[in-house]
Amino acid sequence: MPLEVVPVSAVKRRLRARLLAQRRALGASRRTSWPRPGSATLATRILRLPEVAGAQCVAAYVGLPEEPDLGDLLARLVAHGTRVLLPTLRCDLDLDFRAHVGTLVPGALGTREPPAAAPAGDLAEAGAVIVPALAVDRAGRRLGRGGGSYDRALARAVGATVIAVIYDQELLDLVPSEPHDRSVDIIVTPSRTLRCETV
Repeated sequence: MPLEVVPVSAVKRRLRARLLAQRRALGASRRTSWPRPGSATLATRILRLPEVAGAQCVAAYVGLPEEPDLGDLLARLVAHGTRVLLPTLRCDLDLDFRAHVGTLVPGALGTREPPAAAPAGDLAEAGAVIVPALAVDRAGRRLGRGGGSYDRALARAVGATVIAVIYDQELLDLVPSEPHDRSVDIIVTPSRTLRCETV
């Protein structure tokens, strides 16, 4: 009897469901602590990267409740005079970017984003793009939430260094990928920074 071949998309769905459940459990255990543990550590680790330290413009994001907390990083980038761009989710699930002006408003799917009056930003201006992920492997293959928003946006970030922020246990041996998936260059976790190996 021939072995069943499971499509990569199905493998990704199963892995995504497991990782999201793991994050929800982690979030439930940390409900009483704010900011989330590791915010200052992550900020310091990311700011030590020459690609970020030397960038005039950095695209980042405001994490969902279960994601690693980048609040300290955003504050320190702005204090340093770096132009910070944050995503806003469009109806077609692509991303637009606006300048971080210090105020955040509720966005789609539970996100927080700059208000509509904030100046529009062009992702092509960013020297570094910091992206969320559910998992990444050492080759830089990234698993997102499944909407493809960052895969589409990263196609416009030509020449930028792409940095994924994850928890330590989300660095996997292998992340399944499809042709449309965009890889990252650097992985930052609360305990380490890794430059991805080319495959």
